[in-house]
Amino acid sequence: MMNAIMASGLLVSAVLAADDDLARALEELGRLREQNEEIAATNAALVEKVARLEQRAGKDGTWLTEERAKEIRSIVSDMLADSAARASLAGDAATAGWDKSKGFFLSSTDGNFALVIRGDAQFRWTYNHRDIGSDAAAQGSVAAGTNDDTYGFEVRRSRISFSGNVIDPSWTYEFKFANNRSVTGSNTGYLDDAWVQKSFDGGYALRMGQFKAPFLREELISATGQLAVERSLVNEVFSLARSQGVSFGWMGEQFRAEGFYGDALRANAAIPTNGAGAAGNVASGQNVAFQSGTTDYAFAARAEYKPLGEWKQFKDAQSYRGEAAGLLFGIAGSIEQMLPSSFGTLTPDVVWSATADASIDFGGASILVYGVYREVTLQGEQPVRGGGTSDELAQWGALIQGGVFVADDTELFARYEVGNTDTDKYRTNLTAIEATGEESSIVTLGVNWWPAGASQKYLKVSADIGYAFVPLVDFNGSGAGWLPDYTASGGSTSDGQWVIRTQLQFMF
Repeated sequence: MMNAIMASGLLVSAVLAADDDLARALEELGRLREQNEEIAATNAALVEKVARLEQRAGKDGTWLTEERAKEIRSIVSDMLADSAARASLAGDAATAGWDKSKGFFLSSTDGNFALVIRGDAQFRWTYNHRDIGSDAAAQGSVAAGTNDDTYGFEVRRSRISFSGNVIDPSWTYEFKFANNRSVTGSNTGYLDDAWVQKSFDGGYALRMGQFKAPFLREELISATGQLAVERSLVNEVFSLARSQGVSFGWMGEQFRAEGFYGDALRANAAIPTNGAGAAGNVASGQNVAFQSGTTDYAFAARAEYKPLGEWKQFKDAQSYRGEAAGLLFGIAGSIEQMLPSSFGTLTPDVVWSATADASIDFGGASILVYGVYREVTLQGEQPVRGGGTSDELAQWGALIQGGVFVADDTELFARYEVGNTDTDKYRTNLTAIEATGEESSIVTLGVNWWPAGASQKYLKVSADIGYAFVPLVDFNGSGAGWLPDYTASGGSTSDGQWVIRTQLQFMF
């Protein structure tokens, strides 16, 4: 009896389960029917729309073709215009953009043709204080109304350069144009650099055009990579600057050397003009015609040894935090033979000079020290103070400077420079004013700050203050903020000259 009851229960359960499955199946069939009806309705609408289009095409069979043709012509025209524009910019194919190490550039895809555009500007405010003195003013050595204090704004430098390579990466070039600041109010552009260089296997290179002669270490560092706001007056007097000519160089892992032959080598304050100062060049080979040269020959050469570090880190005077330690030693020399009677009665005959320097990078601090010597032989014996004659000048200068980063974006620096042009012994015709301005002794303290961080070198704010312990005559340069001092008979009226400079430097 019990078994019968259990069997009945199982049968009932199976029947109920089957009924549930049947119900779900019927429900699913209902949903499918509804979807089929919706699809059928949509198809009917599409059939009706196609019928209307066919009816319209039957009345005007060109309508659909003309509309489509018009759209196609528009698309093709846009594509052709875009293709032409790209072809005009890129030629067979090119790349363009900005690179941290290059700047803005255009380049062929194979790298054989490239153009890099760079620019820089230095916006400066300078304050100068010098004790002109009543004696100097009364004797007419200064212009009427000249004040002890002079200050104002100037665009010290504004330059743009185009560099790159042609044919292949071994043919490089640079053309740099600058706008000239002027104390007379005129404002003219001039050519700074213009050269083409061919590099050969083994690290050799031949360069021709206008560029800096290989001599003084401070001058070879770009104006935008200096430690102080401006280069020293020692550099202003002894630098060879830029000349037209040809050079041949070699660079290896630890050594490099370069020799130069050109029209002339600038040599400031080499002749004993009465207070002409650093503005009086012995010669200049920058952008002059071939028949305008003032020298018979001019040579310069420089050799460097780098036992530690990379060559690229010595392109500026800074050693940034995190940068590798580096050590660089350099020696250089120059000689030029002047043409007869180039500069009047005190014309130099032969000018030769030599320099030695050392640069040390500590990875957060740096030191630069150098000395320079120049000997000038005049074309004739000249009377000297105290009696007798001479035809020689022994001129020299020295500099030591150092900087240390007190924060990742802030650097403190100090510099001391000293020099002597040996020109006072020839100033025999100065009766009312006997200048004692052959010497220089200047100390400079300052700070550099990179607003976007030292790794972003495109913006730099600098400020420094300098003091000259002796009157400046031969060693002066308005581009550096130092003006000529004036001394009266029997002694100096100057009690020291002060210069304060602030500068915003912008690069791209």
